[in-house]
Amino acid sequence: MMQPLTASPRDQMTAAQVRWLIQDCPAVEAGNGCELVDQNLETIDDISDDFTGGTVDRRSYNTLHGSAQLAIARTLDWGTAIVRPYLTLTDGTISARFNLGAYYTSRPQRRTGQDPPAHAVVGYDILDRLNDKTGTAYAVDAGVEVLTAVETILRDRGYTRYILDPAAAGKTLPSAYVSPLDDDKTWLTIVNDLLKTVGYQGVWSDWNGYLRAEPYARPAERPVEWLYTLDPAQAIISPERAYTLDTYAAPNRWVAIRANDIDGAPPVEGAGIFTWENQSAGPTSIDARDGRVITRTLRISAADQAALETQAWLDIDADMRRPQTITHTTGPNPLHWHFDRVALDDPSADGAERWADVLATGWRLPLDGGDMDHEWTVL
Repeated sequence: MMQPLTASPRDQMTAAQVRWLIQDCPAVEAGNGCELVDQNLETIDDISDDFTGGTVDRRSYNTLHGSAQLAIARTLDWGTAIVRPYLTLTDGTISARFNLGAYYTSRPQRRTGQDPPAHAVVGYDILDRLNDKTGTAYAVDAGVEVLTAVETILRDRGYTRYILDPAAAGKTLPSAYVSPLDDDKTWLTIVNDLLKTVGYQGVWSDWNGYLRAEPYARPAERPVEWLYTLDPAQAIISPERAYTLDTYAAPNRWVAIRANDIDGAPPVEGAGIFTWENQSAGPTSIDARDGRVITRTLRISAADQAALETQAWLDIDADMRRPQTITHTTGPNPLHWHFDRVALDDPSADGAERWADVLATGWRLPLDGGDMDHEWTVL
């Protein structure tokens, strides 16, 4: 999901103005800044005078999706201080600000000989507070509403700013969720386990630092959020791109089995089992492999058959995406965020080769307005 074009603090602008600054303006100027915020994401102070830039990174498949490398001259409460960097774009008449997430701060390096001293700061996705190990067993009783159980954990971990999509409101656990004491189990794992039971994707933090949880939507069924073009009049994407394709071990048949309805009838297809075969779509399909079938079995905790199938599609889509990736650079596009659906139009190509339909799975944005790096996976 990309940042909406007119999200706060750009809510007084039109979508056309924001798009102009990112893609159409022939001479845009970039700037940056940084806020110090509290756990409620309220601004304590704008520390831009003590901020000299850095980079923001996002890897949607990582445990912690966001990270930052920042240069800050002010001494903060390292380890607990939260910062929210931002990028600005202006054509001299209109300006837009783009918040780029909230991060806990660590100072691995301090440089002397400067007044004030410069701190090389590593920023950890605000999601990191959920990534602490539980150090205890944890259980949620059968019959408890799943979103209520998730909200309880978020509040217990100190979060007050989150958006839980209400689509699964009222759905309960069919059997108890039990997490035994495990040296590696984290609160983030438990939250994502619970969300999966109702067909939600894993929790993530947005551009303002709010945590978000929502139903999984297949990328191919989502609208395209940004169209990159190689038309010279609008192109901000480099003509040089690297394509990587590795299909050898990718599965083309999936069998999802509901594993948590222990008191119900034995699972059968359509009631506790969901099977899907990729017969002909793309280079990993059964047809493309001369009939070879590579099966992946998924054991899934789900509230019902619909949630089982939704959760299975999350894995199926990921397996089908990963074989081909595209890496490249563009001009700064600070709207990018988490699993964005993007299209590429190459007017010089013909037919099917003209379009690339992709999911943006990783990017790095320099806060000085330099070109950003991207990793896309082909849908």
